[in-house]
Amino acid sequence: MKWSPILHSIAAIAGILGVLASVIFWIAAANDGVNIFSQDHAYKDAVVLFLASIAFGIGTLIHKQKEQS
Repeated sequence: MKWSPILHSIAAIAGILGVLASVIFWIAAANDGVNIFSQDHAYKDAVVLFLASIAFGIGTLIHKQKEQS
């Protein structure tokens, strides 16, 4: 089983969710609509999704290199 396509898919999904989360919370913050979480909490959630995307992307590169050799 090759892990690189799976990790690449997870990285892409986490990146897309990070972008969507940041855009949604920016729009909600502009309209003073962030009542469930604080603005700081919402931004940290988006940052965590971006960092997860980067981590899975690095994992993809590592596994792809190991699969080729």
